[in-house]
Formats: sequence, structure tokens, C-alpha cells
Amino acid sequence: MYVTSSDGATTFSSSRTGNFLSPGLSCDASRKTNEDGESSNASKVKDFQTGQIWSYYSGKDDLPLYYCRIQKITVTQVFEEEAVVKICVYRLKATPFPANVIQWEDKKMPVGCGTFMVTKIFEAFTTDDVSLLVVPQTSMDGTEHTILPKTGDVWAIYRSWTCHKEFKDMGSCSYDIVEVLDNTLDYKVLALEPALFSNEEEGKNSFFRAAESRHPDWDVEDGLEVTFTIPKSKMLRFSHQIPATRVTKVVNGDLKELFEVDSRALPSNVRFQDHGVKREQ
Repeated sequence: MYVTSSDGATTFSSSRTGNFLSPGLSCDASRKTNEDGESSNASKVKDFQTGQIWSYYSGKDDLPLYYCRIQKITVTQVFEEEAVVKICVYRLKATPFPANVIQWEDKKMPVGCGTFMVTKIFEAFTTDDVSLLVVPQTSMDGTEHTILPKTGDVWAIYRSWTCHKEFKDMGSCSYDIVEVLDNTLDYKVLALEPALFSNEEEGKNSFFRAAESRHPDWDVEDGLEVTFTIPKSKMLRFSHQIPATRVTKVVNGDLKELFEVDSRALPSNVRFQDHGVKREQ
């Protein structure tokens, strides 16, 4: 439905399924190779539809720790100005875990994976408030959505994880970045490290590669190898999924396959750490 106000603003509102494009990092961006042999995202848009599940930014670190379902999308445009998209959503809430999963003692702690139900808590977001389109396994009646780490995903995990972490300490948590290699039984993951960073400007993306060694403060239970296993009983160690695309770039004269990730979704200890890597100009 279109509505034009006295100030010339035209608003389109819809709760029906439909596509709305907005600038951002696409979840399924295609790959394009330039003259330097570098591969980059050919598409940089977010494609919104009602009924979709998205992670959204919140909390002390402004990380995409929570999920929501799009209920309605409104687009407002004043004359020749750029259209403003508002996303009306309902928050998701985690359902109780099976007995074999170690749970947070502090029930205020965010839950990154598990089974979720749609609540009646309503929010109005801008396109910058959401991070990643999630495709969950949905129950037959549509009331429950299961979100779990899958092979090929890039996730932030808690370093030195314990179920005793408290919500009030979220701002001081340390994280590692991993690629999920296998999720058949437990979660086999590969530690990632920065390969090179774009200039530290908001909206820039970062690049990660397979780590050559573990961080000095690694969790002893993981062992020394860059490939290690997280038991499904400790699935809450997975904090949040990072929007990531496989790309090819020249690093120190060699062509390397890397992950290009959305810098905003990176925890501060990862975003600002100094690995002595060459910065991309």
C-alpha cells in the first residue's frame, strides 16, 4: 500500500512476501575476478523478505547475538532522496536445551545456536541493524526454528569457554574465529587468523585465512592443533555466525583463497588485535 503525506514523503508498507534490496554484504554474493586475479563480491546487497530469519546487532559489544523474524517491511521516500527501509520484526527466544547440552547458568546470556521460537516482542529495525540472513530448519507447524553451525560456516566462538560466564561481563569476553569443517557428530573446526585488513573505516571488510598456530591464550582442552573439535554438549561456545564469503586475493605476491568477512560482526578483541599482517591499501 502506498501513502503520500503532506511533506511529499511516499511510504510503501507490506507484510506480504516480497523482495527489498538494500546496500550491505550479500549472504550469497557471486564471485568476480578482476585484472589483478583478485576475486571480490559482485553483489553488495541485502535482500529482505517477510518471514525471513535474520541475526541482529545488540548488546554491549554491538554484535549480532540475537535472531528475529521479519513481519513487515516499509519503504519511505521523500522526493528524490534515497529510500529509507524499515524492518518490523519479532524477536526469537531459545527453547530449553536437551539434558546433554551444558547450559548457561546465567539465563540472560545470549544463545547463538539451538532451537528458537518467535516471541511477541516487536522491534522496528533499519537495514543496518541486521547482520546475516539465516536459513533455519523449521518445524512442520512453523513455530520452531533450529539454527546450528553448519559445514562451511564462519563463527565467533568464546575463548576459554565456561558455562559460568555472566551477562554483565559480556563486554570483556574474548573470542576466536573458526570455520566449521564438519558437523556430523561433534563440531570439527579450523582456527582462522587475519590475513590482511582493509583500512580501519566503518563498513570495510576484513580477510581471514587458516591459522598457522593457535592463539597464546587458547583453551587447553582444544589441544595445540589449529584443527580441533567442539563437542555438541558445548554448542553454546558458538557465539554468533560471521557473514563471510570465500574470495581469492594476492597476499605477499601469492594468490590465496581467503574469507572476506563483515568487520562489524567481529568481536573487538579480534578486530583490533595486531598480527603484524600487511594491510591492504
